[in-house]
Amino acid sequence: MSTDFQEQPVNQEPKVTKPRASTGTIVARVIGFTCLSTLLIPIGLVVLIIGYNNNLNSQLNPDPAPSVVELSPQAAEYLAQVTDNMNLLPSFNEPGSAVYNRGLPCLEGFESPDTCLLTYTDKFLGEKHAEICTEVLEFAKQLGATEDSIPGDTQMQKLSNKSQARCESVMTSYPRSVGWGWFSPAYFIQGEASNGAPFAIQLSGSQVSPVDYSEALPELNTDTSKLAKEKFEYSLITSTNYDTPDPIDSIPDYSDSKVQLAAMLDTFAYYRRSNMKLPPFNAEFARNMITEYKTKFRFEGKVEAFEDAKSEVHWVYFNDPGKLEVCVSVGKSIEELSVENVDAMSGMLDSGLPGGTIELAGVGQEVQSLTAQHVFGDYKMGRCK
Repeated sequence: MSTDFQEQPVNQEPKVTKPRASTGTIVARVIGFTCLSTLLIPIGLVVLIIGYNNNLNSQLNPDPAPSVVELSPQAAEYLAQVTDNMNLLPSFNEPGSAVYNRGLPCLEGFESPDTCLLTYTDKFLGEKHAEICTEVLEFAKQLGATEDSIPGDTQMQKLSNKSQARCESVMTSYPRSVGWGWFSPAYFIQGEASNGAPFAIQLSGSQVSPVDYSEALPELNTDTSKLAKEKFEYSLITSTNYDTPDPIDSIPDYSDSKVQLAAMLDTFAYYRRSNMKLPPFNAEFARNMITEYKTKFRFEGKVEAFEDAKSEVHWVYFNDPGKLEVCVSVGKSIEELSVENVDAMSGMLDSGLPGGTIELAGVGQEVQSLTAQHVFGDYKMGRCK
């Protein structure tokens, strides 16, 4: 949108020249205008305040586009059906409005008819992928769902007896770290409501770190042979999708080697935060994180901890056969991992993210040797030697 000011139109009205007033008349006018201004100043301030508020309201709540006005009633009917069928989701809490989201965009009501409802489960001590997928699929079918999608699909697939397994596979693979938890990719379901409104449902699972800075810290893990026990939570978000007909386009290409490498780095950052009592370069701890990474991210290549003379792991060998073979740094020192990142406003050991506030962003620069200056995420091509 252009921000250039348009030239104001020139007033073509003829000017009217009046005869000059006498000195006495001018003095009288000055006195009169002075008295009048005393009254006008507060009135003017009130008018300015009212005008400012009206302008602010118009900016915060602009008039919706004609298409939004036309489609919003059907969208509201769909969201009412969602609320009416929440009994089919006994594991979830009451839904609330949501704005802006990865996947379904969840825009403001003046921007799009596709406003969202969001609901969460409570936190569970273990995975409940099968139970949650069963609930969500029954709920979605009741609303009129006919298709689903999982990472790797290029188009939606018809709901079938395979949909349950497809849903569960999304809950158990390709997570992305947000520092305080793992989020699964989105399992999308789409269909058409009884009033003809197209809709989409987005289900995600999360593995929540036991370290929650809003609560008192639990007893922290001190055993390098295991990772701290976490809780599990699920979220469901839904809207009509007049403006977002193909949400699967928002899914990253998890088969990309750089994405796979970044996910491995996220794994180290995340589990170091969740296991704050463990020495971050401990070899057993590193091997446990690598095992978890390969399972969660379904990585079939080779990932090996490279132990130095002190039996510490500062480098990891990563080989995606035929695509990428590197030796990547997982940090030189605790001091490096503690340096505050400008975006995250905290160090990696506190934020759990190597890329500031953005997941899958930890891959750094290429270096020429293991002895070169490097930081977490920098890598040398080839093996660790």
